[in-house]
Amino acid sequence: MNKTYISSRTNETIVSFSKLKDKKEREIKGLYLCEGFKLCSEAVGITDIKYVLLRENKADSEKYIKLCEKSGADVIVLSEGAFDKITTDKASDGIIFVIKKEDSGEIKADDIKNEKICALDSVRDPGNVGTILRSAAAFGFDRVILWDCADLYNPKTVRASMGALFKIKTSVVSDPLGFIKQLQSSGRRVIATALSDNSMTLGKSKLMRSDCPVLGNEGHGVSPEIIDVCDATMIIPMSDKTESLNAATAAAVILWEYGREEL
Repeated sequence: MNKTYISSRTNETIVSFSKLKDKKEREIKGLYLCEGFKLCSEAVGITDIKYVLLRENKADSEKYIKLCEKSGADVIVLSEGAFDKITTDKASDGIIFVIKKEDSGEIKADDIKNEKICALDSVRDPGNVGTILRSAAAFGFDRVILWDCADLYNPKTVRASMGALFKIKTSVVSDPLGFIKQLQSSGRRVIATALSDNSMTLGKSKLMRSDCPVLGNEGHGVSPEIIDVCDATMIIPMSDKTESLNAATAAAVILWEYGREEL
């Protein structure tokens, strides 16, 4: 295990890693940050880990040393100040992985015809995106498709996914209307979670494994142009004590309903 030590916050390497908190830098470098012992443990054996950044007070910990060895990556031990320059977690437990991003590229409906999928339309909060990935993985989905959403590799997304980002397939599409038409041509129903005169009611309507439910933006739901091309809309039945659910909560309810017959 190759190990080096850096103490200065202004060291070129430290500054470079710190910049990975920004989306533009992540895109340029093709790298992202994964923080925390449990989450880093989930990444081992699944992701391409380039570096392990270890706070110096963890350098002699047996369990941290074992995790570093399992990662197969170069280990950089950092002073408190240098580590704090990079961390995004106020309660960090002292370990960060620098991981290579996966580039899935544009996909076509025929490429995923046997997969169980859902889609996110303009979900902008990274915590919600990560939480939805976690729910999708929990309820047996193979892939989450996204357009106009928060960055998959935002540290908040990575953290909220609790390892699901490493285990479930994701695809970002640039032409959602065209992609929806592809899905429909391949025989799938695309169902927007939205209220309309003829909305299906979750729990009372026939769902199919081949469906692609579309989950919408936190404040505005699924965009009208997406609803217009979908085959149907769906609502979650609720009491009159509230008008809506948090986006991630609503997603969990819908994805559970799709998954419960298979689990």
